[in-house]
Amino acid sequence: MKKKLLMIPVSILLLAAAVICFGLLYLSWQFTFPTKTVTAFAEVNEPMLTRAGYVEPTQPTEPEETEPETEPEPVPEGPYYMSLDMNQVASYHNTNPEVVGWVKVSGTVINYPIMQKQGDNNYYVDHSWNGAWNHAGAIFADWRCRLEASDNTLVYGHNMGNGSMFHAIKNYKSSAWGNAHKYIEVATLQHRYLYRVFSCNVLYGEAGAKFEYWNFIEMNRTDYKNFVNNIINTATVFYGDSRHLPRVNDNKFITLQTCNSGANDGIRCVLFAYLVEER
Repeated sequence: MKKKLLMIPVSILLLAAAVICFGLLYLSWQFTFPTKTVTAFAEVNEPMLTRAGYVEPTQPTEPEETEPETEPEPVPEGPYYMSLDMNQVASYHNTNPEVVGWVKVSGTVINYPIMQKQGDNNYYVDHSWNGAWNHAGAIFADWRCRLEASDNTLVYGHNMGNGSMFHAIKNYKSSAWGNAHKYIEVATLQHRYLYRVFSCNVLYGEAGAKFEYWNFIEMNRTDYKNFVNNIINTATVFYGDSRHLPRVNDNKFITLQTCNSGANDGIRCVLFAYLVEER
């Protein structure tokens, strides 16, 4: 009787152990093998990229910059253009070898010899063309420039209250007046040149200026673009024509400068012109 009673709890323990083992096997099977009720991830059907089929990506490039098509500047005809006498230039030069040319703007009093003193941009501020002291000075080229060869030649003159010297440059701040006086004639001992005005600018003309136009004399391609862009962006009156704007390495410039007022404030009235004919 005692043996039978002992078998009952043993049987219960064996049955419980069997139930537990069966339950563990069932759970293991459920988490190990997917059933029809579990959705499998779809396989991405992409071919494997091999080195043999790999093409190095290229960076986008900007189109090569080309010069805009422009038409040649029409050369005006008439007795007032290309009229300077080179014999007169030679005569003045024989009197003073520092006479390097002549400048003339038809319809104005600008009709003067151009002086140039080597290494000195101050002498002709208060000396006449013949070397005599004169508070009106003379018209003179920057000593760094070569009138025959530089990409840009700077020519200076006083703004005289009596209208002489370069006083007339200020009139270009009126577009009506400027359009009636668009051409500047220059003569040297060897050639005559005709320049067309394309901008009148009122600028600060001393060290520290944002646009140091007086330092653009010999220019590479980048300098040239900076020079023209700065002129356009700072123009008081722009006389340019998109069909005739100067092209890189194809034009020479002349820059005429005077004081914008009687005040010693560093503000200049500057006239920019480019070459349209040489004879």
